[in-house]
Amino acid sequence: MSDISLRLPYLIYLSIGSLLLGVLVAPAFRDMPPEEAPVAQGAAAHDAMHGSIEVSPVGAPEVAMDITKDPTGGWNITLRTGNFAFTPAAVNQAHTPNTGHAHLYVDGVKMARLYGPHFHMPDLAPGQHEVTVALSSNDHALYMVDGVRIEARAIVMQGDVPVSGS
Repeated sequence: MSDISLRLPYLIYLSIGSLLLGVLVAPAFRDMPPEEAPVAQGAAAHDAMHGSIEVSPVGAPEVAMDITKDPTGGWNITLRTGNFAFTPAAVNQAHTPNTGHAHLYVDGVKMARLYGPHFHMPDLAPGQHEVTVALSSNDHALYMVDGVRIEARAIVMQGDVPVSGS
């Protein structure tokens, strides 16, 4: 019994010390930029984090997108690129002109990286959604021409949308 009573104050001090240390250290981690965190990220935040690469309109990468409803659920996305090569083995490496990957956004929120021209996107919430694919270099910087992202956009309608009003 005396062993427990002697250890109890030390356990209390250790617990309080751990909490105080957590309170002091946590703010240092709170403002760290996420490195491709698993949570969805807005396009503006993503753009600011990785920067951009301005390229000449002549010979610039190009992207177009086809989206079709998959009969078994979700959406099939097919990208058509020009002057651009997907290089998944070089992700996180230095920029090489006209190579890289793409970022998929739904309603302005980054959902995935695309390392090739084909991607299956799961079903979305009912309603209208804007799907955007933007080309990025190996180091994640977005390709831009005259300050505008090189991207493709499409609108999809998921499911039956109730009619509003009376």
